[in-house]
Amino acid sequence: MKKYLLLVILGGIIFSLIGCSSPTAGSSTESDVNLESVNEFLNNSGDLGPGSIANKVSIIPFQHIDGPKNESDFYAFVNFEYKARDYIKYQVTYLSCTCRSAAENYWQTAYVELSLPNTNNPDDVVIKYLSYDQDPSEHYLGGFWGDSSPTPAGVTYDIFKDQYIDYFQGKESSYIQTLSTMWDIETSDYTLGEGRSDLTIDTFTGSSVSANNIIRIINSLLDYHSQNEFFHE
Repeated sequence: MKKYLLLVILGGIIFSLIGCSSPTAGSSTESDVNLESVNEFLNNSGDLGPGSIANKVSIIPFQHIDGPKNESDFYAFVNFEYKARDYIKYQVTYLSCTCRSAAENYWQTAYVELSLPNTNNPDDVVIKYLSYDQDPSEHYLGGFWGDSSPTPAGVTYDIFKDQYIDYFQGKESSYIQTLSTMWDIETSDYTLGEGRSDLTIDTFTGSSVSANNIIRIINSLLDYHSQNEFFHE
């Protein structure tokens, strides 16, 4: 009888402990964790974000593509965001080249300025500036090129900068959204503009990881940019 009572008591204690550890109304569960809640935590749990001495930060989804065109769901980090009168300045850090060893799997940072169009239409957003080194003032390094220079195909960062990165400046979001990889760029578009008539997109065929993920990260940042309250006033 004593053994029976002891088992009943132990069972009651175990049951009560299990009950105490179960999620209750209003408690956080795994299903509650999403990018919105993570970004809210980052900007409210520490001294970051509005009302602080540090700018807002965010994590955004980013669909990476490698050389064989395998796609992976990655995340990128918007580690700087500043709203000016008619545009927003961003730094966004992401992993591009994954063909190197883990010891050299460096991330890179793009400095981007995206317009706030008078139409309040996200499709009309213009890429005012794109850089992986200096900002427009040429006084600060807003970006960082973390991919190989030269690439295994012999393409240096300077070639990327002068021929490829420069191509995207002044382009509208509606056009960028039609691009998924560099092969979506029409030759007639790529060679349009002063000093571009002799350029060819094929220069970057053997360096497609860097080229394609520039397009992918711009699209990810444009999606994030379109969520700004400016477009929902």
